[in-house]
Amino acid sequence: MKTFDDIVIDLDVSGSELSDWIESNWVLPTQEDGTLIFNDADEARVRLLNELINDIGVNYEAMPIILRSMDQVYNLRKLLGHLATAIQSLPSDARQDLEDIIRSQSEV
Repeated sequence: MKTFDDIVIDLDVSGSELSDWIESNWVLPTQEDGTLIFNDADEARVRLLNELINDIGVNYEAMPIILRSMDQVYNLRKLLGHLATAIQSLPSDARQDLEDIIRSQSEV
C-alpha cells in the first residue's frame, strides 16, 4: 500500500496529473484518516495511465473508452478463471463431455 506522495515519487508522475486521474475516476484509491491509499491494482493503473498518456500520447478523450475496454477484459479473464476452477471440480466424465462440446463449437 502506498500513499499519494509515494506514487508520485515512485512512478514519476506529477501530483496534479495524478489528482486529475483520481477526479476523473480513472484511479480509485481508498482514503484512510484523510490519506489516499493506493493498493497494487491502483499502482498498476497509474503505471498504465502514465504510459498511455505520457509515453504513447493517448489523449484524455480516448482514455475512458480504453479503460472501460481494459476493465472488461480483466473482468472476463477473472470470470474465465472462476469457470476453469468450476470445470476442474466436475467429475472427469463431465469434464470430458464439456471439452468435447467446446472442441466441436470451436470447429464451426
